[in-house]
Amino acid sequence: MARQRMNVQAPVERLFAERWSTRAFAAGTPVTAAQLASCLEAARWTPSCFGEAPWRFVIADRFADENAWRGILNALAEKNRLWAQNAPVLIATACTPTFAHNGQPNRWCEYDAGQAAMSLCLQATALGLAAHQMGGFDIEAVRKTAGLPADWQVMSVTALGHPAAPEAAPEPFRDMETAPRTRTPIEEIAHAGHRDNPWRPPAACGWEARYQESEPEQLPWFHDGLDADIGQALDELGLTSGRLLDLGCGPGTQAVALAARGFTVTASDISPSAVAVARARAETAGAQMHFAVDDVLDSRLDGPFDIIIDRGVFHCFAEPDAQAACLATLRRLLAAGGYLLLKCFHKDETSEMGPPGRYGAEDIRRLFADGFSLLAAHESRFVGPGNDTRPKALFCILQRNPD
Repeated sequence: MARQRMNVQAPVERLFAERWSTRAFAAGTPVTAAQLASCLEAARWTPSCFGEAPWRFVIADRFADENAWRGILNALAEKNRLWAQNAPVLIATACTPTFAHNGQPNRWCEYDAGQAAMSLCLQATALGLAAHQMGGFDIEAVRKTAGLPADWQVMSVTALGHPAAPEAAPEPFRDMETAPRTRTPIEEIAHAGHRDNPWRPPAACGWEARYQESEPEQLPWFHDGLDADIGQALDELGLTSGRLLDLGCGPGTQAVALAARGFTVTASDISPSAVAVARARAETAGAQMHFAVDDVLDSRLDGPFDIIIDRGVFHCFAEPDAQAACLATLRRLLAAGGYLLLKCFHKDETSEMGPPGRYGAEDIRRLFADGFSLLAAHESRFVGPGNDTRPKALFCILQRNPD
């Protein structure tokens, strides 16, 4: 997949995750007639009211009829023409406004045509092609060049072709080719029984989706080897052994490094796929440890642990109820006198990407006042794959107070 989905909230069929609207097409590579047929066959089997199939596609293939292709290209908005000129196929989508069986208005024709266009785009993705639907065009110009009747509703133009590297996109669009993909949260588009009640997906679904869709090394929180802040804190505290919980272990890099230091490690994560990746990493390294699929907000783990490592869990919670549940788990699992090494996003980090919880030292002192003492805190950075982003972080050493 050329670009990662960043705010995923549940696993989906990989075809849906890989579909995206590129602006980088391989101009010299034609789409075969067999590939076009498959895309149109997928659209043909789209559900529609009364099975009417009100959608109509006009295929303008540059390699088969350049005049037709250029006619639709010239009807596009100027910015769309800049990149669509590299797509070998342009498809005008229209719909017929009345039912064929009774001549009555078909108020669902646009809805059905949209479904058919999406079916076409998904089949294109399955074939290794790319499709980008457009609404920026001169409707009457498309109608004229495609020979569409006056009463047909012209809905879109879809660019179809083979995807190319981001550099193939015209300069104004290259940053868009590599930017993270985001969407409106489920809570804003789905409602539980009434418009005033957001439907909220289980948090575990989103984490599982990330690990199903992405290679561990591509995840923004991946850090190969022990985080320098954690290593330094262990050295300063003189900690070389004991029961240690790597909370939210992710791909297991921290857990393996900590086991190598002599700790008895339990690695837990809410995502079964993350735990599977961590387990495989440990087996490759010959590291002995325990693994658990566990939700910190409703934990089934047994303590006590002498040390808990939290490199990116607590800052996932911005709601007071979730924070309280996480803190209750940490208090229960950490032995009296034990240490919590916490690394979270700093309150001065302004990136829109990343967790909702962002804190300063005083925030941590206040939130952890019940049961913990803040021994040290300093500003730091999260180091992930590549050097493009290093979000501001806060690293804290907390100690569990006696009950």
